[in-house]
Amino acid sequence: MIKIWEEAKRLGVSLDTENYQAVIYRGIKVINFDGFIRIYSTETDFYEDITDTFNDETFKVFVNRNLKNKYLKKLDKIENLIKMEMNNYKNHKKFSYLKKMRNEYLNKYNEINTKEITRG
Repeated sequence: MIKIWEEAKRLGVSLDTENYQAVIYRGIKVINFDGFIRIYSTETDFYEDITDTFNDETFKVFVNRNLKNKYLKKLDKIENLIKMEMNNYKNHKKFSYLKKMRNEYLNKYNEINTKEITRG
């Protein structure tokens, strides 16, 4: 976990306090409290401890995997909203907005995949 902390410290923004050291990077917060390191997702108001989902990969790979999962969930939710809009309400403004959001999340997802492919 020390390697993870060092990589996170190098990549992220420092949020150190008097009681602990912390870093945030792309929606992931890493806290180091006297050598005890925890990883949190900042996706919701109450940060979810995701330390146990971390397996022997680099911090950046872990963050990218987490972001890809997040974007896929968002895309699935948007797809369901698009279907509901087209089948029930037929509000063209909302439909256009949902299509725009879908394209934004697809671009974010593809950006991460492209970086992984060119490195791999």
